[in-house]
Amino acid sequence: MKNNGLVSGLVLLTIGLVCGILLSVVNYFTAPKIKEVEDAIKYAALEEFYTLANYDIFEVSGEGDFGTIFIFKEKGTETINAIVYTVRAQGYSDSTKVEMLIAVNSDLTVQDYKVVSQQESTGFGADIVDNDFNVSVIDDLSGFDAVSGVTQTSNAIKTCFTLVKERIASDLGGGLNE
Repeated sequence: MKNNGLVSGLVLLTIGLVCGILLSVVNYFTAPKIKEVEDAIKYAALEEFYTLANYDIFEVSGEGDFGTIFIFKEKGTETINAIVYTVRAQGYSDSTKVEMLIAVNSDLTVQDYKVVSQQESTGFGADIVDNDFNVSVIDDLSGFDAVSGVTQTSNAIKTCFTLVKERIASDLGGGLNE
């Protein structure tokens, strides 16, 4: 009887190892494609903000709630014209944060913003992500228009703006390590 338990344990261990190896192999091949698709979505959004051909674009990896930070410099110069932040904040969904691109010009005006990823509730938070939240200057969020009834999603979007507000002056002043 003791041998049956040992054999069953070894069989389960072997199955677990094989499944783990298969999952690793699948991830190895699919992860680059997933990143490519995510980057294509972000660059499509960037093209809605700016004419990309007019700028030299540099990417910096963010930390914490910041993902990729895109630095737009006038072609052939070191002048930063704009910075586009990929930033995340917790909304209503427990599984996925609301992720936004927020484009800020060097004069601190907000060029535009776009929610690029979210899993908020359909009919509630998911339906407000294309709203105009009345943010035109990043260092003045006093006019932020939250949407009644979707407080957590509105708060997540405001948190994204607040995170950018707290960091933009440093980045425009040379705080980004390129």
